[in-house]
Amino acid sequence: LHADSLLVGVSEFSTYPAEATTKTNTGSYLSPDYEKIVSLNPDLILINVENTSNPTYQSLKNLGLKLFLSNAKDINGIKKMISDLGHITGNISSADSLNEILNKGSVKSGTAGNQNMNSLIIISINPLMTTNGRTFINEITGLAGLKNIYSDELIDYPAISFEDVLKKNPDWIVFPTDTSNIAQIQNYRKELASKLGETNAVKNGKVIFIDENIMFRPGPRVLDAAELLKQKITQLKK
Repeated sequence: LHADSLLVGVSEFSTYPAEATTKTNTGSYLSPDYEKIVSLNPDLILINVENTSNPTYQSLKNLGLKLFLSNAKDINGIKKMISDLGHITGNISSADSLNEILNKGSVKSGTAGNQNMNSLIIISINPLMTTNGRTFINEITGLAGLKNIYSDELIDYPAISFEDVLKKNPDWIVFPTDTSNIAQIQNYRKELASKLGETNAVKNGKVIFIDENIMFRPGPRVLDAAELLKQKITQLKK
């Protein structure tokens, strides 16, 4: 949005774009450094929450800080967030341009990748968690041509069992994680082979480890995530 000069602080895992790492670290989403936040004396705090019962929201509100809430739960929510931030920062044209790219890219990706390949999306392995069909993570995988076997779950990020996954037998597994940690990925491969070795995904080598930073963060890069996932699918199909 070309509004980085207005930022005085960011959360712990804000690493994109690279300039974000030069801003003051105000702690994580679940454990903010309230003292540091107050010391920055911000005019406005931007927070992504689903409802006002969120503990972090309540704590910031109790400090008398001015808050702006967004709910970038899915791609439509991301586009609304971008539009709102464009108005707040006085960068409406930049926000409109980003949303135009998202709109065009969503149509293009959805048309090209609609192959409905059954897949499991792993949000966490211990405990085993996935996502339903109402999140931007699900939409990313859909744009890449995959069909989420847990899309009908009522909870957005439900805990599931390995036994149930075996019954559903996904053809693909998508596992966002720290792809730079090779040792950890090897451990994950062993665990998947041990617990989900009878699924088509594991038997046929259709397990995709993908950068969690691009998959888990609601923003303009959702299309980049879908494109990266499509590339990985294509590579494993060869």
